[in-house]
Amino acid sequence: MSTLLLSEKEIKIDIEPTTFRAYSPSVFGGKSGNLTLDVTADGFRLLNKKGNELSVVPWHELEDLKNAIREKGHFTYRGKLMLATGTTIRPIRIGVDPEERERLAQIFDKLPTDLFGHKCASCGGPIVDNVCKSCGETFSGQQRRKGIRMMTIGSVILLIGILLTYATYNETRGTVFVFYGAILIGAGMIIGGLIALIFGTRV
Repeated sequence: MSTLLLSEKEIKIDIEPTTFRAYSPSVFGGKSGNLTLDVTADGFRLLNKKGNELSVVPWHELEDLKNAIREKGHFTYRGKLMLATGTTIRPIRIGVDPEERERLAQIFDKLPTDLFGHKCASCGGPIVDNVCKSCGETFSGQQRRKGIRMMTIGSVILLIGILLTYATYNETRGTVFVFYGAILIGAGMIIGGLIALIFGTRV
């Protein structure tokens, strides 16, 4: 029976080091890249066809893991991607060959549920059932505050757009220059903030 060792600084799963042939799947179903996924008890690393490291992720640093290995043959996480132009932090999607999906899925089954989903914007802790397990902050509460900020900023932008439009009105000629961009952006932010406010929960 597999065991899981968990502490604040490290996560180890009881597996033997294993390697998978991997690729970068596109949103349209295509495949690109000849990659290697090395998985160990401490985490995993992604290599290009020359054997150079593209991404190294200890399990305890894994963020926003979305596991669709069994259903779609790929998983997504947010991490550092080392490119020739420099290191960037971005969502990274990795796929494996059909015959290897179940083997990788069984490894992911051993991971703690804390690793799946979002991280708390306040402390970086894992969010489980909309609550940060580190600081107790509710994710829905954060969404409420974000919604209020969006509505405030959107209202200012909308007001500026309206005032600028009014300022360009020429009564003599009967012409006006409408600042559509500011008005639409402001209105969109107000609507988006209102949605976040409605579906957020008070804390």
